[in-house]
Amino acid sequence: MKHTPIRNPKAFHASKWWFLWVFLWISQTSHVGSAQIRTNYVHGSLVQLNDNGAWSWFMDERVIVDQGRLIVGSVRSLGRFNEHQTDPDCGNIEVASYAMESGKVQKVILHPHLEQDDHNGPAFHILPDGRYLAVYSKHAVERKFYYRFSDPADPSKWSHAYSFETPGSDKSYGGNNVTYANLFQLPSGRIYNFHRSFSHDPNYAFSDDNGRTWSYGGRFLKGRDGYSPYLKYAYDGRNKIHFIATEDHQRNFDNSIYHGFLSDENICHSDGKVAGKLSKTTDVTLATWDLTRVYQGDPDHVAWTVDIELDASEHPFIVF
Repeated sequence: MKHTPIRNPKAFHASKWWFLWVFLWISQTSHVGSAQIRTNYVHGSLVQLNDNGAWSWFMDERVIVDQGRLIVGSVRSLGRFNEHQTDPDCGNIEVASYAMESGKVQKVILHPHLEQDDHNGPAFHILPDGRYLAVYSKHAVERKFYYRFSDPADPSKWSHAYSFETPGSDKSYGGNNVTYANLFQLPSGRIYNFHRSFSHDPNYAFSDDNGRTWSYGGRFLKGRDGYSPYLKYAYDGRNKIHFIATEDHQRNFDNSIYHGFLSDENICHSDGKVAGKLSKTTDVTLATWDLTRVYQGDPDHVAWTVDIELDASEHPFIVF
């Protein structure tokens, strides 16, 4: 496993406007003869963060609020995947921030010309010293994830990129390659990054120095080896990382939904019964379907994870 600095002065340049919104702008256009009628459904002031951007929902936190700012990451898209590969703005990883009191919007390029793919959006974490950590990767085409640090409480200024290489053999797509990032910092200071990598399954890496260096942790859970399980996570801020999972991709299997949580390196059922120990190697025996099933799928009801949150009593509730 390697830690590699990637020098790139372009990362500090301001980006152009692109298409991510603070609030969803829904507009409807009707044609009556040559007349065009538009209805604006936004109740309030629309704030545009960017005029071009995409993200997937399997990395978190995709949005953070800190020091009166809303901070959002996304990926710049220029038409079909192969049409604009030579354009230097194609596949930019970008960060937009909105100062809620002044209304000022700032945009910067976090990583220029990485890859045009919504899976590559960054996950953010607020470090104890006030800096922001951003972690991101390409979509299953290389065994590494990238990470950068902001200046304290300043989402407009970022370090050069570092990369961390995960275990396994190389493959042009899938296999042991990395996708997604999900960041959680325990009271001990350890930061977990749950991602997809070895065997195209959920894995984790960890850092004990606020993200400066990383170590491979292990393979978190196994799927059916058809494509990959899909997980969403929620952290109670102390010692439990809840998650929901499928068996596979919804196009490959009639998925159900399962729930569990990680606590003190034990992976537990919803009722707290230990299902297994957290693996510290690329080998794992625990599968997603060994945990608490909360929804039974079938050919007419194929489940797909969307989100999990904790209520005021720290009970999980899910969307799927």
